[in-house]
Amino acid sequence: MIDLVQAILMSILQGLIEWLPISSEGQLTLIFINIYKIPELEAVTLALFLHVGTMIAVLWKFRGDFYQITDREAPIARIILLVTFGTTFTALPIILFLKNVWTDVSNYFPIPADIVFTFLIGLLLIFTGFILSKQPEQGIRKISSLTYKEIILLGMIQGIAALPGISRSGMTLTFLLILGLTQQDALRTSFIISVPAVLGATTLEYLLSGFYFSSSNLVIGTITFPFILVILTIFISALIGLVTMNTLLSLKNIPYNKFCIGFGLLTIFIAILTLLVSNLA
Repeated sequence: MIDLVQAILMSILQGLIEWLPISSEGQLTLIFINIYKIPELEAVTLALFLHVGTMIAVLWKFRGDFYQITDREAPIARIILLVTFGTTFTALPIILFLKNVWTDVSNYFPIPADIVFTFLIGLLLIFTGFILSKQPEQGIRKISSLTYKEIILLGMIQGIAALPGISRSGMTLTFLLILGLTQQDALRTSFIISVPAVLGATTLEYLLSGFYFSSSNLVIGTITFPFILVILTIFISALIGLVTMNTLLSLKNIPYNKFCIGFGLLTIFIAILTLLVSNLA
């Protein structure tokens, strides 16, 4: 069962790192696997569920933009529709692979699956860091200038972040900067398009994993998450996510690539250390 301290810590962490290019899903999954001893696939599901709070923060921060969704002529309506299509195209096969193949494949690993999972996340973080290091200087384009092709490709790139360890914000932000958007518009767009991605991924997890609400708990496989703590977690992650979002929007020239590479190397070191310790035990 998730307790009060665990719920508060995971919600604070989600709110702090969701918008950084270090994959909050990947980092939370590692914590759930290595510290809370939660099985890999259940850890991924729980990490994904925690995104609901930061999604609410985006809806509140950019509520003016989302009010325009019903207006077909509004740029935001076109962007959300096409990004969702592109994201589904790449994310759905990845999620189905993780759910249907990972458990069977992991049985053949010569080392524990959680260590393999940790090592893969580290590699994916480093990969994201190198991609981010290629981002160009400050652009001049606005969100409304994006073409249909660019928006669909943006959605497909966002879908790749269904892999734990690949940063959704890092991938989308890098692509938008490469397209020549200003840092402010790139950040704003990356925030906004996270909403349909989280809604879609959470719905799919519900259908595939069968997590459900009982009279007083959220149940994910063998995990019991008291309903009152679910509400508290969503509230805290939304509040901290909003503060983090405002902070990032006020900053310039953030070295995102160094965050990713550093965390990736640290993650691989932890995987190797864990393997050595387990062999000595």
